[in-house]
Amino acid sequence: MIQCKELAGKIIRMCTIFEDGSDGPDLQIDFTDGTSFTVSLKTDVTIEAKSIRDDGGQPQVLKDYTALAIPR
Repeated sequence: MIQCKELAGKIIRMCTIFEDGSDGPDLQIDFTDGTSFTVSLKTDVTIEAKSIRDDGGQPQVLKDYTALAIPR
């Protein structure tokens, strides 16, 4: 949880939801004192890939390809 205590007591002038922000949905709250607060929802796709051997019991990881995935 993130508490933004500096926003308490401020008067909202306008609240806007941008459905197609640069990285996903954005929320912007504009206050009457000329300041704004923005929240962006960012999602990342990750790839987890492993070669395993399961002969019963604890599976053995033969190779973990996850670290080789190219970051976006």
